[in-house]
Amino acid sequence: MSRKTPDNHLIWENMDSETVYDARIFRVRTVRRRRASGEHAPFISVDAPDWVTVIPEMPGSNGPEFLVVKQYRHGTERVGVEFPAGVIDPGESPETAAGRELLEETGYKASELIRIGAVSPNPAFMTNITFTYLAKGLEKVAEQSLDEHEILDVHIEEFESLQRQMGTDPFDSAITIQAWHLYLMASGRI
Repeated sequence: MSRKTPDNHLIWENMDSETVYDARIFRVRTVRRRRASGEHAPFISVDAPDWVTVIPEMPGSNGPEFLVVKQYRHGTERVGVEFPAGVIDPGESPETAAGRELLEETGYKASELIRIGAVSPNPAFMTNITFTYLAKGLEKVAEQSLDEHEILDVHIEEFESLQRQMGTDPFDSAITIQAWHLYLMASGRI
């Protein structure tokens, strides 16, 4: 059995930072850091906004059913199926963002939003956190209110269908897969 040692020797101290590219959805910085031994080096850091994913669950005749959205993704240049999700606006709490994104993308409101996880998408070079919420007690209260360039369709998927397809095209978004894993853990299925 090993003793736990302090992590101080693993910490790199920030020396300086320079933005090398500023895009609408992220900023790339070169960050110079020094480790405890005094050596220093430049690293790349991608500042992306925090993100929220919502798993809208509702009762179905064969078990739980879920609202999913189908939309074209410009990175992969194809249509994918995901849970409602989006950027957390400055000053907005993750829970507020979850409710807003659910309403905007599906027209549904949840009586209960339960935070089931928060993860770092890629801590090697990205600074953001993605939050996952389970939405229960869904009620259709409005039509979609999509962003200017957002086009998406809302579908209902049964648990077994999602379980079978998750991780395969078109259910291959890493954030959706991560959210599904968190859902399976929170619901005691794994």
